[in-house]
Amino acid sequence: MKGSAIGIVGAACLVAGFGAGFVLRPVISPVAASPAIAAGVAQPSEDEATAAVRRHRLFSGTSLANATLKLGDCSPGGVGPGVTCMTQIVLDPTKPNAAPQNRPIGFARVAGQWEVAVW
Repeated sequence: MKGSAIGIVGAACLVAGFGAGFVLRPVISPVAASPAIAAGVAQPSEDEATAAVRRHRLFSGTSLANATLKLGDCSPGGVGPGVTCMTQIVLDPTKPNAAPQNRPIGFARVAGQWEVAVW
């Protein structure tokens, strides 16, 4: 076999191997729904995250006792301990024109319960 034929066969095998890897990866090694879970890091449930936000007070002293929260994807905390989660939060749904805000919020487990770590 000539060198060019060997190169063509090698390239074809490489392409077939990459193709098979991309097709079979979800079967062989499925990825968890969240990067935090994939990294083996605990994350709060939506109820735990909502409770943590409702306990949290802003720097202005504003209470978030009525806040509603939808929890999105979480990843290991880059700025502080715990995890950083994308959230959709309404700070006070009882006020007129209250609109949801999409923002990342950090959560950390302190003394057995989830708290807001990075606002």
